[in-house]
Amino acid sequence: MARKPLPPSGDEVSPASEAASPLDDQFAIKVGAGATPVQGAKPLDGETPPGLEKTTVKPAAKRSADDDDDDDDDEDDGPDVDDDDDDELVVFTAREAAGALATFAGFVRPYLSNYKKAVTFVAFGLVVEMLFNVIMPLSLKYLIDDALGEEDFEALIKILSVLAVAGIITSIIAIWYERWDARLSAAVISDIRQRLFDHVQNLPSSYFARTKRGETLSRFSIDLSAVESGVKTFANSAALPFMELIAGIILMLFLNWQLAVVALLIFPITLIGPRILTPKAVQANYEQKINEAALLGNVQENIAAQAVVKAFSLQRRAAGWFGRRNDETRLKMARATFLSSMVERTVTIAVLLLHLVVLAIGAYLATKGQITVGTFVTFESAFWEVSYNIAHVMHYIPVSIASAAAVRHIDELLDEPTRGADRPGASELPRISRDISFERVSFTYEGSERPVLDNFSLKLDVGKSIAIVGPSGSGKSTLLNLILRLYVPDEGRVTIDGHDIRKVTRESLRSGMAVVFQENMLFNMSIRENIRLGKEDATDKEVEQAARRAEIHKFIMSLPHKYDTVIGERGDTLSGGQRQRIAIARAIVRNPSLLLLDEATSALDQTTEAAINRTLLKVAKGRTMIFSTHRLTSVVDMDEIIVISEGQAVERGSHAELLAKNGLYRKLWDDQSHKSAASAVDDDDDDDDE
Repeated sequence: MARKPLPPSGDEVSPASEAASPLDDQFAIKVGAGATPVQGAKPLDGETPPGLEKTTVKPAAKRSADDDDDDDDDEDDGPDVDDDDDDELVVFTAREAAGALATFAGFVRPYLSNYKKAVTFVAFGLVVEMLFNVIMPLSLKYLIDDALGEEDFEALIKILSVLAVAGIITSIIAIWYERWDARLSAAVISDIRQRLFDHVQNLPSSYFARTKRGETLSRFSIDLSAVESGVKTFANSAALPFMELIAGIILMLFLNWQLAVVALLIFPITLIGPRILTPKAVQANYEQKINEAALLGNVQENIAAQAVVKAFSLQRRAAGWFGRRNDETRLKMARATFLSSMVERTVTIAVLLLHLVVLAIGAYLATKGQITVGTFVTFESAFWEVSYNIAHVMHYIPVSIASAAAVRHIDELLDEPTRGADRPGASELPRISRDISFERVSFTYEGSERPVLDNFSLKLDVGKSIAIVGPSGSGKSTLLNLILRLYVPDEGRVTIDGHDIRKVTRESLRSGMAVVFQENMLFNMSIRENIRLGKEDATDKEVEQAARRAEIHKFIMSLPHKYDTVIGERGDTLSGGQRQRIAIARAIVRNPSLLLLDEATSALDQTTEAAINRTLLKVAKGRTMIFSTHRLTSVVDMDEIIVISEGQAVERGSHAELLAKNGLYRKLWDDQSHKSAASAVDDDDDDDDE
């Protein structure tokens, strides 16, 4: 029966390996931040770019303070700095390289166990097809010696009839099991994809902070595609040829064991080339996967930065940067493709040479009468079948190599520690009623030596609109992240109404909160569904009420499809202010007792910002609102303003009280006022010039 052709196994690779200028850094993928650098990758200009001083392959256990909801990290004192050799790139040994197929099969086997019926049907079909492919060459012996040699027409009819019936039955069974094989392959890939996605949902915030999006996306695209190729072609390009290989050897031994012994020299001869080349091919393909992920991250970053690229006319520079790396990609791709193809080519050459020897010996034995012509022809056919199946199995090796490399890359993601489940016996957090307290909290981000918060203590009373302000990097957003339990303190604790938030369930903690970020993610769905994400069971009436309170209802009703308008990817069809108002509506529909705003208006123009701030103050009535921002004009009307600096709360009070103190808040206010005045003067000068 005909077998499916296999797709090529070579993919592009590209190390991020050039020393870049500051402008280049905007478009460069910083491999050390999350991708895996490749050993031997050298900078084009002889320098080592930032992030490549040390490889970071091993997904070792990270500092638990950065672990999203790792509830047992009370005793962590700081980050674990990877300054040893444990993170160097792990290379397959020769034994592991030869077992690339076993690596791939071991990864897929647990998924196959969920579909025992389909596996049984496919296995049955393979056995039937294997038996037919063995009967075909064996029938030649009886066809030549008994039917044609003896001129027995009746025997001829019987043999041909049996072959015809067997061929029809085998063809029907082959179509039947191919259908089951297609379903099985699709189900396995779907399960792997689902497991990956579910795992990503449970990764801590620290993972996303240190990992490029392209690194994660590559697992779903490049790596999953390689695994899919291995799964889809396994039955017809590995399992069936292997079974026929064993059956062919048995047939040759049955026909003439002496000639079979010579023919079996095919195995040690054909293994010499793969034994030498497979480890190198595995490593080349693994490097290829790593660099494809880095290159994908770079392209994604460049696309996201197109506004900057066009505004500063950086197209030529970005193209040059990418072109240099693409040239090195070509070299890596050529090496991986050549080594993979040589694994097959060495087998083909060895088979050809040995076949000439077998042909000569067999012809000699036939002319001497030691074997019949039918036996000689059948042996030749069986040897060709064995040779063909060896070549077919070897042709699958590059696919299994690529799949094994992809499995390693996928496993690196699956080995990333998740945030973990709630503590045993975690209680439900009641709706907030009294206060939020930071008790001697210290916190340091991964990779940083300076703590963002240092023995920080603060008590926030509920029912107020509270602003958190301070210089850049002072820890404003960190406070909100700690309240949300996106991160947990290295030392100390955060409490709500006296409850340590690490000892309550994650769902009950966040169910009473809503957050509006500076860059709010809107999804490519209708406005109604985007708002309803805040509360899954919200009625249409509740959605519209939330939109009215966010002062976006009139705009929505002006659209042709009103609330059913699809707003496009990331809400790009809307203005910044409109996106923020929809995000506010999404938060309001949740009816939270605590509303968190993280630089929610910082990216807006002053007019839109002022309008949004008025809306937020209306929304805040009857609930607690904590507003982190660096724009002091946004917090003038807040009930209380807390000033953070160098990991400490240095001032608190109303706007007027803080100005009267002539402290850090007054300095920040004056600085921003002078900048605004200078900007206004510059605008006037520009008008005069015109």
